Amino acid sequence: MSNNAVTAKARAIHGSMLTKDDYAVLMHKGTIPAAVAYLKTKPLYSAVFADTDEAAVHRAQVEALINKSVYDNYLRVCRFAAGDKKGIMSFYTRRLECEQLTKAVIAITSGQQEGFIAAFPEYIAEALSFDHMKLASAGTLEAAAEVLKGTIYYKPLVKLMTAAEPDVNRILTTINVCCIKWAFEQIDGSAKGKQREMLKDFFLRKADADNLLICLRMKTFGLDNDRINELLIPYHKRLRKSDIDSALKRSNAVEILRGMLIREKSAGSESSDIPEISVNIADYRFFRHRLAVSTDGTESLYALVMLLDAESVNLCRIIEGLRYGLAPESIEKYLII
Repeated sequence: MSNNAVTAKARAIHGSMLTKDDYAVLMHKGTIPAAVAYLKTKPLYSAVFADTDEAAVHRAQVEALINKSVYDNYLRVCRFAAGDKKGIMSFYTRRLECEQLTKAVIAITSGQQEGFIAAFPEYIAEALSFDHMKLASAGTLEAAAEVLKGTIYYKPLVKLMTAAEPDVNRILTTINVCCIKWAFEQIDGSAKGKQREMLKDFFLRKADADNLLICLRMKTFGLDNDRINELLIPYHKRLRKSDIDSALKRSNAVEILRGMLIREKSAGSESSDIPEISVNIADYRFFRHRLAVSTDGTESLYALVMLLDAESVNLCRIIEGLRYGLAPESIEKYLII
């Protein structure tokens, strides 16, 4: 197996993804069962929905199966990769692990552990570095920290999680930092030169956008600048900390931050007025281009997963829109296309 095999398989899967016309059809289906019936006719979704009775399925089940299809396709491409599949090629599993840890922390602090378990995607359970059932059953963050012993999260998080008054937002930021640090260690150990910088840029690109979005949200809700700075990810590509500090001190900080986000993550004339959607559109087009020109297996896999993720978000938004009877034009403005 080789880079060429991974890239070829990634492009083949991308070629089976939904088109704008497919989205238009789905938005006009009117009901979730009708949308599921349509998805059953599509190559990427026929298998995952094969045993689904569309007349009886509900929204949460559909969304869970859509997300599972992303993971299934990720694993399909990984099988074509040579070498250590526990290194950087496992980035998506690590990302899902961080997402579940984040949800567990929120569930524990809000006393909603049952909801965490009910929504947990069982198909990733064996790939996690911690026991999600033990994590969910922990009544406090201090008890949860014990469950994380032996993982990459324990040392960075233990003091935060055992504090007299745990700062949940700082804990969530630290989980994100753990993921980036892990990725950089894997990249440094397996890649060189331009490939190493290119792979790191993928993670730094996201850090820039995440930091801008954190600033924009927190400033909108009136948090002070020192508090906002405590919550930022300490990594950047083009966005310098001095740029953020300068923007936060201005009287029209929200307007300036929004402008910075548009400049950093512009998707052209079709960008959304919604900052998060505009970021996602820019990323979607960037990774579509990278997959088209890449000759590196890891880059191709990463780009494909980002595109599949965007498609899963689109489908979940359509399913949600159908559930609440929204008009197609109301759904469309939230799509990443």
